[in-house]
Amino acid sequence: MHHTCATILLATTMLMLPACERAGTQANQTDLSDAGWVRVDLESLSAAQATQREQAITARDQLAQTLKGELVSAITSEGPVHAIDVCHTRAPEIAAEVALSNGVQIGRTSHRMRNAENTAPDWMQPVVDEQDPTPHAFADGEGTLAFAYPIILEGACIVCHGSNEQVPAPVREAIDQRYPDDRATGFAPGDLRGWFWVQVPPEN
Repeated sequence: MHHTCATILLATTMLMLPACERAGTQANQTDLSDAGWVRVDLESLSAAQATQREQAITARDQLAQTLKGELVSAITSEGPVHAIDVCHTRAPEIAAEVALSNGVQIGRTSHRMRNAENTAPDWMQPVVDEQDPTPHAFADGEGTLAFAYPIILEGACIVCHGSNEQVPAPVREAIDQRYPDDRATGFAPGDLRGWFWVQVPPEN
């Protein structure tokens, strides 16, 4: 989970469907794959859904804020080249810590990857293909809820994700060393950079 970005704009809306309400909303779901995931109708939330939503929001915000803090600190103290190294090593560690502390699976992905380890889960593939910069929700047959939240590029991020003219040569060299198959440059502020994804299991 290594998309390097000094600041992250969070989408604040996310809606989902718990297992207990699957029967009542089945007509509003669209089959996505043979794996059992369905796209969820986002029009209403029960109390149980609200609980799972808050769990996902907490985890997403914790990942975003922790990673942002460490990247900003790295850039401020040692420059953006150091941020590449911090993101390479710390981003997966932070995600693992957030997942454990919140009881979820969580990560980031993009339609233009920096690191192949950020490949989207199967249920996320339609979102990646559509490149729709809005929140999405999905459910499986076991009551797990899954959410995708857009990451919109902010101005400070162009130092690592901008055009060839905007990414300094030392940063480009560091990216090439860490990520030889990088496709995550050429973005402009306001572009869809990728998504946070969160899977929330059903309550026991």
